[in-house]
Parts: sequence; structure tokens; C-alpha cells
Amino acid sequence: MAKPITGKTHIGERREKRANGDIYIYERVTAYDEKAKKTYTVSQKLKGKIKQGTQEVVVTRPKKNKGEGGIADATRQHTGLTDILEWVGKASGIDDDVRASFSEGDAAKILSIARYWIGSGGNTLPRLESWQVMHPLPYREAISEDVYGKLFKDVGRNEEGVQCYFSARAARLAESPVLAFDSTTVSTYSENQSEARQGFNKDGDGLNTIKLLTLYSVKAREPIAFTKQPGNIPD
Repeated sequence: MAKPITGKTHIGERREKRANGDIYIYERVTAYDEKAKKTYTVSQKLKGKIKQGTQEVVVTRPKKNKGEGGIADATRQHTGLTDILEWVGKASGIDDDVRASFSEGDAAKILSIARYWIGSGGNTLPRLESWQVMHPLPYREAISEDVYGKLFKDVGRNEEGVQCYFSARAARLAESPVLAFDSTTVSTYSENQSEARQGFNKDGDGLNTIKLLTLYSVKAREPIAFTKQPGNIPD
């Protein structure tokens, strides 16, 4: 009497010997096709292998499903120079130190001008207002000649704010930092700078100069103190 057809699947095992002598063991699920009158394979899964010359079954790692183990919810984002400078300002603490030392309006202007000078390779300030159109900066309003002129005058008279900023930067240095002393001259066409003098010019351009003395943190690569001298005082 023929075996009754139940429609159930059967789980069995299949072994396959490879050319290198290893035997791969598969778990095979089969079922009976009533119309075709034959058994067919529903699914097959690798369970392990027996290496040549051994009897031990080594369990193999299951294959990863598509997308499994990848980055979930990945997004692509375009970034530019101003985004990088914004990140640098936050990561270095410079933004926080400037805002803690000056009023919110002056701090936003200072950070905006600094990013403009870095981003434009040191272009002159009259070009800043048009540069702002394509580059978002901390100070949202237009920085015209009147605006940055007043800013420089106010910051130049705000010795407390300047000292507060450099104190904040010095506080971020590691213990026993290595410091370097730098002396340079800044040429100027201005006739209103009291320190601008003839007689000592490292650029050799024949202009009046102001001597700038700066104390740098070697590791942080940034100034932590400075002072000015008349340009005719040699090193």
C-alpha cells in the first residue's frame, strides 16, 4: 500500500564533499509534489563542515541578510568651507571663548570676519559684504565698512574683553605647555597709527610698520598673548 500524501515537509541532512576533501553539511527541507509525483527541495541551509582528516563538525557563520549589519538610516549631506570653520570654532572652544569675552553682537562680528579672512585667503574687508551673500556667517546682517570700523574701534578700547579672551584660551592649554615667542612687523599705509614708524621693516617694502610680539602655544598652534611696539624698535 502506498504511503499517504500529507503535504508536510521533511527536514533532512545532505553532505557534499568538496575537491579539497572538506565535507559540507546542509540542512535540507523537502516536500512531495503530488502532480509531478516526486520529491523536491523547498530550502537548503549550510550548517557546518568537516575539515579533511577530522571528524569534528565546525559550525559555519550564517550569511548576513541584505542590509544587515550596515549603517541604518544613512544620509548624504553636502558641506562647505563655512561648515568646516563652524565646526572648528565649536570643537576648539574659540567660539565659546569669544562669546564669553565680548557682547553677543561684537562676538558674532568678530567670528564672521575671522571666517571671512580664512575662507577668502585674507581678502580686504570691503569685499566682505558681497562675500556674505553666498556664505552664511554668525552675524546675519551686512558687515559694511561702518560696521567693521566701529567694531575695531570698540574692541581696541575693550582691554578687559581682550584679556578675558586670551585668559580663556590659556586656561584650555595642557599642564606645563611649551610656548614660543614670535616677533614680526606689520606694514601699514595709515598715518593715524601711533605705533607706525620708519626704520625697521622685515618685509622691506619701505612702509611704516608696527611691531607685533606674540606668545604662542606650540602644541595648540595659536596665540595666547600679544603686545604692540613702535615699528622702529629692532629685535
